Amino acid sequence: MKKIILLTLLSVCHTAYGDINCKGTVDNVMDYPGKCENGNMAFRTSATNGKWVCPPSDKGNALILSSYAAQFEIGVYIDDQDGTVSCDTLTNYTKAKYILTIR
Repeated sequence: MKKIILLTLLSVCHTAYGDINCKGTVDNVMDYPGKCENGNMAFRTSATNGKWVCPPSDKGNALILSSYAAQFEIGVYIDDQDGTVSCDTLTNYTKAKYILTIR
């Protein structure tokens, strides 16, 4: 119960600051270092409308791979760019601000 309350509070706080959460399960992972900054991999979730997203760091790469292997849901927070971006309107290789694993 405490986990649910904490995750809800985090979602509310971050949404208020202009982040969207494209929460879902990782469907695909691709090593395409030419498209993602610092050689990071790209991934898609069930909520990114078929678009590839780039993790923000090497640690993000590890979170994506472990979530994919364990079939955990992840929270993928992306800057909404003053309300002009949603999970349905992402472009390919959008950089996530941060990622969290949800169990």
